[in-house]
Amino acid sequence: MVHRWHRLRIEVLAIVIAAGAALALASSSYASSSSRAASDAVVANAEALITEAGKADPVDTKKINLAMDKLHEAIRIDPQNDSAYVDLGFCYGVLRDGSNATDMYMKATQLNPSGANFIELADIYLRVGDAEDALLAANAGLVKDPSNARLYNAKGMALNDLQRFGEAAEAWEKALQLKPDFPAAKANLQALNGGTSGRGSVTKHPAQN
Repeated sequence: MVHRWHRLRIEVLAIVIAAGAALALASSSYASSSSRAASDAVVANAEALITEAGKADPVDTKKINLAMDKLHEAIRIDPQNDSAYVDLGFCYGVLRDGSNATDMYMKATQLNPSGANFIELADIYLRVGDAEDALLAANAGLVKDPSNARLYNAKGMALNDLQRFGEAAEAWEKALQLKPDFPAAKANLQALNGGTSGRGSVTKHPAQN
């Protein structure tokens, strides 16, 4: 009888522990979700400042720096917020700080290896003249998102800079197969075929291009 009671107490204790663990996990998940929502709200405020800064000619760097302060705040709230790192990368790019911009985009891809984030990483590598790493970033993104026309456009630009012109044309043609009305890929392919130096863009804004 004593053994049965001892065993029953152990079973009840196990149930209580399991329930407590489940509650703790749920609380942690709720806290994480709450932190991300608060962080995203700060990111949205920062992006509004970035938009305002871009309307000035030249760009209003004071507002860019204010936006960066907000983005750092967003990261303090939720260190896993890859969107904050993407926008920080964009801000550093506006300020012509290629090294920090690259670091921010790299961090974003580490947190969230999405096709969109790899586009941003490929773009900054292209901007700083690192075509080999741009190609690696584009290819890594295509592993995650093989139907992304913008990634094929980025791949084509990297290949073009590496003077692998036939492969560049194939990448841009693939981009146009996926998205026939893609103006950047069209411009790139026409520039290559026409022997001109102009080309399209894989920049973050506007993302639909």
